[in-house]
Amino acid sequence: MLCWVDVSWAFRPGLFPFLDEINNPTIFLDASYHGIVHLFPARVYNDRPVGWALVRLMADLFGYDYRRQVACLLAIHFANCGLAFLLFRRLSTSVPIAISGVALFGSLWTTAATATYAGAPFDVFCLFFLLGSTLALLSERRGSTVFSALLFLAALRSKELAIFAPLLFTVLLAFRTPRMPLRLKLAALSRRLWIHYLIAVVIGLRYLSLYPAYRARLIRQPNPYAMDFHITTVLQSLIYYASLAFGAESGRWQIPPMVFALALGAILGWAALRRRAGIAFGVCAFAFTLQPVSLMPQQRMTLYAYVPQVFLILVLCLLVEEIIASASKRERVRWLAAVCVALVCVWWCVAFRRSPYFKDRVNWTIGVRRASMRTAQTAVQLPPMRPETHVYVAHNPGTMPWLFVAGPCGYFQEVNAQRDIFCIIDRPSDQLRALYANDSGPKYLLDYQDDGRIAVVQSAGPGVLANTTSE
Repeated sequence: MLCWVDVSWAFRPGLFPFLDEINNPTIFLDASYHGIVHLFPARVYNDRPVGWALVRLMADLFGYDYRRQVACLLAIHFANCGLAFLLFRRLSTSVPIAISGVALFGSLWTTAATATYAGAPFDVFCLFFLLGSTLALLSERRGSTVFSALLFLAALRSKELAIFAPLLFTVLLAFRTPRMPLRLKLAALSRRLWIHYLIAVVIGLRYLSLYPAYRARLIRQPNPYAMDFHITTVLQSLIYYASLAFGAESGRWQIPPMVFALALGAILGWAALRRRAGIAFGVCAFAFTLQPVSLMPQQRMTLYAYVPQVFLILVLCLLVEEIIASASKRERVRWLAAVCVALVCVWWCVAFRRSPYFKDRVNWTIGVRRASMRTAQTAVQLPPMRPETHVYVAHNPGTMPWLFVAGPCGYFQEVNAQRDIFCIIDRPSDQLRALYANDSGPKYLLDYQDDGRIAVVQSAGPGVLANTTSE
């Protein structure tokens, strides 16, 4: 119920896609599914054929119907909640603690923001395949290892953050198998994981071969996706995403990076000495699923916390189980203590959802989506646009014309099935009108109101209304 309440606001009436939800369908406007799906990466970052194919499928099925898009995405999100519960139970958490862990995951703003944003569903898809791969690996059924490897490949080609999964699986299996000579243990791990490592090595080598060209492009044209391989950058990113998940206003806890590293190292060392497979796996999974994005200090986003926070919550749940187990050996007392912890966690989830932090973000998102809906509703007054049409959008400096931002003009490119339509936004009024006056091609001058409505001020050129003015 808490997981549902966290995202149910996305089904309110009058909401419309925005940002990448507008732009993504235009990326593969002329591509087939065969052209989208490919095995080997073609670029270092954002090469996610499985994810992109699912994005294209949702666009083909639902168009700009946000309710149906988000319903599809939330179906996968709730599957992730179920898979997380199964993983928590498989790694020896009690039912009350496992329920509270999933409730916590389903009540965070980072979860709500990601699970309701159809513009970047790659994290949701990746977690689905990654959790499925982990559970399949823990299964003793025939063919489960191969199935796990295939799910790992799907996770990796949904988003790059799954690249270190074979290392995480090694940690998990190494502490779950009985004590034996190192040679025998390595042989047993090799039999279970050789396909996973083969996939990771082949894809990883492909990424490495593409990196020099990627770095050269960044030198010529710097962008926020530049990577910094310094250890301090990585640690600061880990702190940022851990604090962001639990509601830090700025996404930052005031923790020195080395202190945070020592704390993680101490937990990992203790788990290794005590052979606590779940805790060791959770610590490593939290750190390593963040590695691809932790290297980008200029591009830290709420969406990136969705996958690693599951494993951070797993660690917290298992540590609570350890504390309860050390406090009492009586099973009934431990169960009652677990129920009490779960109730406290549920109370925190309810309080967090009612906090100004959560409400402000929900209200902002709803406001932006409703503004986009009003823009789309009033945009139907425009006739079909020809190639090379320029749309000049006048708006107040403090107002963002959300429907026009993506691309920019991705929405008009999609609805007109034309790539060569351009929007000019975020310009001073006098400069915008001067550009419009000097444009000899098909053009529109639109006035964007603060509530999202638009009005045609002037239009001219082949295929558009000639020199008209609309209130």
